Amino acid sequence: MSPAAPLAVPASPASSKRSRSKDSTRSAATSSLLATPALNTPFLTPSASAPSLLIPSPAELPMIEPSASDPTPHPAFLRLSRPELHQKFVDLEWEHRRRGLQGNGQSEAEPSPWSRCTWEDALPRNRYANVDPYQANRVKLDVPEGQNDYINASPIELKSSQSGAVLKYIATQGPKNDTYSHFWRMVWNETSDPAVIVMLTQTHESGREKCYPYYPPSPAHPDLKLNAEDEYEDGFIHDLRLASLEEHAESRAQFRDLEMSDAEGSKTKKISHLLFGAWPDFSVPEGPDREALLRLIDISREKTGDLANPRIVHCSAGVGRSGTFIALDWLLQELSEGSLDNVPDEKDPVISVVEKLREQRMMMVQGEAQLAFIYDVLRQRWRERWIQQHPEEAEALGISVISGGDGSEEPSLKRQKSMASSEGTSVSIMNNGSDSQERAQLEAELMDAEHDFEKGKT
Repeated sequence: MSPAAPLAVPASPASSKRSRSKDSTRSAATSSLLATPALNTPFLTPSASAPSLLIPSPAELPMIEPSASDPTPHPAFLRLSRPELHQKFVDLEWEHRRRGLQGNGQSEAEPSPWSRCTWEDALPRNRYANVDPYQANRVKLDVPEGQNDYINASPIELKSSQSGAVLKYIATQGPKNDTYSHFWRMVWNETSDPAVIVMLTQTHESGREKCYPYYPPSPAHPDLKLNAEDEYEDGFIHDLRLASLEEHAESRAQFRDLEMSDAEGSKTKKISHLLFGAWPDFSVPEGPDREALLRLIDISREKTGDLANPRIVHCSAGVGRSGTFIALDWLLQELSEGSLDNVPDEKDPVISVVEKLREQRMMMVQGEAQLAFIYDVLRQRWRERWIQQHPEEAEALGISVISGGDGSEEPSLKRQKSMASSEGTSVSIMNNGSDSQERAQLEAELMDAEHDFEKGKT
């Protein structure tokens, strides 16, 4: 993706704050770049009905870097140091900021591709005030003309490098109690039979609702009436029935087989609902949960069959865990097809796919730990593939699959705290070329809006 053109610094909403010196402005901007919550504050004043989605500081999250003792000939993108990975994440967030300003700066007559869905009747349907689709890339509900067709969902497409096949997904937020019928309307109209839904959150985490329980919970209560009030007066009243419920040990997930039918029972759609609840919000699954997630990715692909039939993937906001899942699904397929066997040093498939995702839905792969997790998984799987393809060379180098303490097979890893406090990282950000002053000035302007938004994890 080509870099965006430089943007003019927006007018200050509080002129008294413009008296900062260049040095203090640069310092403040760098501190903000190192604090992820500042990067994820919204550009527009949020609706009072929804909190903003903020994530904890990177300093609170474990980071992973390659083991120096591993002689596996990983490609350059899998040999990143902690400061290098951190800089890549900062660059992703900087581009997110640029898009936000471009989206806000366009007129209604000439909308930007990054214009967000901020009209009045869309905001109440959002779970988080600062997470919504781009107007140019959103799912539109199939409703009568003139009715509100908004749902917080984005169609996602990624193309296979080898075959050119297009993998389709829909990334969406966890339904709310007043929007879950919209979710099922989307499932009915946007997917073919069988549909696959991947749910990557618990309904409640840390005492807060992350997703409304929009599905039949158990065989004791197998039926759910959808849109009984006929909200749009178009006769879309459906029945949802739980056919089976399985606790799948290998993927540590709940598998629900559902059947959705119209009121007359003349049309029916089979749905596989996969609920993976072992992924903490803003973080990454570890140990056996990590291997279970990777198995779930494989199963979701197997159940879909036709990858042009979009898998619906959601967590709470539909950006962090959902983006990480989709990125891994595509990257692991690229790996299995051989597209990652000989990646040139100047290429980074991880950043490339995250950029493609963020072009289609804001904030995909939201946290730095999630980005590091993708690299770590790719490093492990690339290593295993290389050992299988080069057994004699691996034996000569003394390389073998190392069994982790949890029973999983992976290379030795060194876990470290985030590099946010690393002196080397700070230097790399400050010495970012001629663009650094522009970044600092722009970041200082954006920081003024930060205090207008609700703080705290949601």
